Amino acid sequence: MTPHREPPAVSATTCPDRPEPLDAVAPAAPADARWLAVTSLALGVFGLVTAEFLPASLLTAMAADLHVSDGAAGQAVTATALVGAVAAPSIPLLTRRFDRKSVMLALTVLLVVSNALAATAASLPMLLSARVLLGIALGGFWSMSAALTMRLVPEGLFARAMSFILTGVSVATVCAAPIGAWMG
Repeated sequence: MTPHREPPAVSATTCPDRPEPLDAVAPAAPADARWLAVTSLALGVFGLVTAEFLPASLLTAMAADLHVSDGAAGQAVTATALVGAVAAPSIPLLTRRFDRKSVMLALTVLLVVSNALAATAASLPMLLSARVLLGIALGGFWSMSAALTMRLVPEGLFARAMSFILTGVSVATVCAAPIGAWMG
């Protein structure tokens, strides 16, 4: 006869799949520091969404510079969206063992690198490669923002924090095309 084993104790500060208390994973930060982090997430989302939509008003100029059709240049926007759709559920799964702050910083660096590569692209394949990198950054950053926000602010302030972050999306969506047209 096998002895009966009690399941491990789980308290409000522990998680069954993690041996350390949650406090050790995400120590409480002062309120100002938490809102500064939420602001940085909003700015990151703003930057990513701006980078995603900016080329829409530059397609004709991009096509001329790359000596391709407008439709071929438009694939730069499509590639970003498709890769972002795949990266959004994949990045959190692939990076679950890593520190979230480090992952978000890496995704931000990827945003900067992809934009630098796209800005200097001399061919359509180089532009598409840069936009694929942007899609990875976009999908990963976007999907991890809500989970990170839940760790940053108290439960009662989560909706306010998310609405602040989503304001970055709204502003970027409204501003990206006019900025691109002005640049073009």
